[in-house]
Amino acid sequence: MAEALMRWQEGLDRIQAAPFHLFAVDNNTDVGAPGTAGAELVAPSYWGFINSIFLPTVVFYTVLWFAVYACVQYNCWLSWQEGIKRKRLLNLTTSLIHSTISGLYLFAFFCYNTKLMFAAPLHYYSYLDSQIITLSIGYFFYDGIDLVLNDKLSISTGVLLFHHVASIYVLSTAVLSKKFLLYAYWAMLMEVSSIFLHTRSILHISKLSTTSMIGFSKVISYLNLFSFIIFRGFVQFFLFGWAWVNYDHIHFVFKCIAFGGGFCFAVINVSLLLRILHSDGFLLSSVVSQDRLDALLEDNEYSNSSESVAKSEKKELLDV
Repeated sequence: MAEALMRWQEGLDRIQAAPFHLFAVDNNTDVGAPGTAGAELVAPSYWGFINSIFLPTVVFYTVLWFAVYACVQYNCWLSWQEGIKRKRLLNLTTSLIHSTISGLYLFAFFCYNTKLMFAAPLHYYSYLDSQIITLSIGYFFYDGIDLVLNDKLSISTGVLLFHHVASIYVLSTAVLSKKFLLYAYWAMLMEVSSIFLHTRSILHISKLSTTSMIGFSKVISYLNLFSFIIFRGFVQFFLFGWAWVNYDHIHFVFKCIAFGGGFCFAVINVSLLLRILHSDGFLLSSVVSQDRLDALLEDNEYSNSSESVAKSEKKELLDV
């Protein structure tokens, strides 16, 4: 055990001393988990989901996120009447907590281990470092369950559920295989962008963006766009580029996850970017019509409202 730990630390030191490369074949097996050599060349096994400590850990984190939501519900937005907007504010606040915890941790890890992030997305593994990924898996389970139980079926709900299921699958693959942990870190760096995205949405729905926090809201709007380009655009560029460079060194299943999953997330991100540009006035309505953006709205939230109220609230949430 001590010898393996020493070898792992020596591998980290070697990576830190090596020249920087944007894309490189990951041969850094010495920073991986013991006994996992060659695991990237075979199809991943998911039996560990039910016959290891992974499932109880995911259940624990899922329950934890329900507890977080309960705390938010009993301590935040108390002046708002029960209804669509308060529920949305509560959900967004919980999402903001997740994005802040995961995003800031991963960004700090990236800043402190920059060379490692670029050099060893495939092989690096540490049980403690995998917990932030498992925490996020628990969050996606929590939010998915909440969607199924409390939201009506719509295009936007379906897209969000697909996002959560895909995220759970990809992140679970990294944790269970003890490979691609830093690849998952790269993907989860998008949560840094989500910090500003959720803050922007909260400001719009609560009307703080047009009352006491107009200036702050404008700053958040620009930071949201900037962080979107960096933490979603560049991150996806790197993930595609890294997968291409390492194409011959990973199993077909992992290739499908990298390229197929990456393409799906790219479509979601482009759609989200268009919605942001449209609602913040960066993109003229003549370029992308409001009707085309309606698919991104929570249409299920308006089915029980009168037509006039539904149209009014739907228009308000379009700007979120």
